[in-house]
Amino acid sequence: MLIRTSVALGLVLAGTMTAAAQTATEAWRLGGLKTPESVIFDKANNRLIVGNIGAFGDADGYLSTVSPDGKLVNEQWVTGLTDPKGMAIIGDNLFIADATGLVEVKLTDGSIVTTHPLEGAQLLNDVATDGSTLYVTDTFGQSIYRVEGGKAEKWLTDDKLLAPNGVFMDGDKLLIGGLGAGIKPDFSVTGKGGLVAVDLASKAITAMAGATGLSMSDGVAKLGNTVVFDDNPTGTIYGYADGKATPITTLGAGTADLWVDGDMLYVPLMQTGELVALKLE
Repeated sequence: MLIRTSVALGLVLAGTMTAAAQTATEAWRLGGLKTPESVIFDKANNRLIVGNIGAFGDADGYLSTVSPDGKLVNEQWVTGLTDPKGMAIIGDNLFIADATGLVEVKLTDGSIVTTHPLEGAQLLNDVATDGSTLYVTDTFGQSIYRVEGGKAEKWLTDDKLLAPNGVFMDGDKLLIGGLGAGIKPDFSVTGKGGLVAVDLASKAITAMAGATGLSMSDGVAKLGNTVVFDDNPTGTIYGYADGKATPITTLGAGTADLWVDGDMLYVPLMQTGELVALKLE
């Protein structure tokens, strides 16, 4: 979190075969959302779930469900949240980084199961999982929490995380999108962030060459072997492969916790209250 048109782009997918140029067009755009910060594709129920912050700090946050073709299905699917941000799914449960902790919700009916408190957290932001263990970023706390078997712990604290925001589980490591060095309560930084990788076994933090000092990164995902991440203030989305970050497109200020599913890239726009779907071809 930090505080149109059809596009053509050159997105390079790195792999064992020759890299191929890709194009993307805007498939649809849904408006009328209230500070949408995150989106996740719920495969089991064939729908998108959007986290709406509403007014920061107020208990007016909620989750909406959206059809794959961009129709609002249930605007107030889950209510009573404060500032819902990143999400992850394990089995039949959805986990949301909220101001009060990690909220667990039943996908079947949207009922809140429990809230896992993450003691000492200052600004919970995004969630990633390997299917059993959850990792949650704490931006102002320069930390990552781990929740396993219902037990929560502050797993890693280090300024090298660059004010961790977005997080993506990538095999034996976490990919972290950081807002930047020296972050202050107003989200200003002394230096832009970007991508770092955290080894799950050793907790070693490695800056991803060519993708740091570049952006105040909010969302992080992968398309094939290409890492997709954004710069929240400018709305620029990048593709990172072979040590190089290439701008894909710019959607406008406020791009947040994006999601990739198949050939679709979903991007919430906080400032305009929209969810944009881009089709990659």
